[in-house]
Amino acid sequence: MARLPGWGRSLLARADYARACRAHIHHDPSVDPPPRLQRGVLTLSIDFELAWAWQYARDQHESAEAKGLRERAQIPVLLQLFNELEIPATWATVGHLFLDQCSKDAHGCAHGSLPRPGHFENGLWSFTSGDWYQFDPCSDVRRAPAWYGPDLIESVLRSAVQHEIGCHGFSHAGFGPYCSAEVAAGELQACIDAMKPYGIAPGTFIFPGNDVGHLDLFARHGFSAVRAFPVQPPVVGLPIRLKEGIWGHHVTSAIDRGYLWTVEQRAARLCRFIDIAAEERLATHIWFHPSLTAVEITDVLNVFLRHAARLREQGRLEIVTNARLAAMTGAAMPAQEQRSGGAAR
Repeated sequence: MARLPGWGRSLLARADYARACRAHIHHDPSVDPPPRLQRGVLTLSIDFELAWAWQYARDQHESAEAKGLRERAQIPVLLQLFNELEIPATWATVGHLFLDQCSKDAHGCAHGSLPRPGHFENGLWSFTSGDWYQFDPCSDVRRAPAWYGPDLIESVLRSAVQHEIGCHGFSHAGFGPYCSAEVAAGELQACIDAMKPYGIAPGTFIFPGNDVGHLDLFARHGFSAVRAFPVQPPVVGLPIRLKEGIWGHHVTSAIDRGYLWTVEQRAARLCRFIDIAAEERLATHIWFHPSLTAVEITDVLNVFLRHAARLREQGRLEIVTNARLAAMTGAAMPAQEQRSGGAAR
């Protein structure tokens, strides 16, 4: 698109925006009529990763540590906004952030007991040399604050709003074809173990890089829900009960979606999805990284969250965590659907 003349870029941006504003209303054919909630629902998931998400990212214009430190600086701003508006969220948290320190083993290896993915490349990441943990500083939160986050996690837990702490893997390894079952199980267990000292037993999993895989592992590790369908048109609907016995949450949109869109367009689009959820008595799910720019926080996130809060005041919308939405969906299903375990997809 960069090679097109200005008028061409503008035309494509308008066409892309018009298409992206059309929401797909999900209908589960196994339930007729599909269940509806008492009112619409907004859920938010926040991919809480610091530097871990960006160490092998393609097309990065700043270092992983710079992204992690910006995320660290902005989390208090986000928590203040959530407290002001009384909005809970699901914080999809990388397990390593629960550590206040770590060190190399006797063989000079970081987290040597954990299985790690082999070298791979995909649309988001390029891991072609070295060890998966080669950038782990094996230090502590004071000296390497972009890689550890126990203080930030404590601030989420102390928040006036009851947030959900979800799992985003231990080291932000995706679960795509390059990830073996051994690596996936190790990521899950290491994250669960890191959360235990905080009294947290995670129930929701968000796939790093939105790379879905190894769904059979989650029920065995105590999870009840995953963010499962990222590659699709914007969806307004309810979670689906998967054949693996867990709930699969749809994605409606990321906050940073939209090349050449204005911030006003982006906020208006997200508000539209919330309006549709309220009208249909279904759910819309928005996700983002805390490393949003300051403009995105003030002119996109702040705008659509305040719109959601107004709809809640009118009695047309609830704002809940992913775990709460899964429970609400189960309660809304017909009795025979609950007994059968729901639709497989």
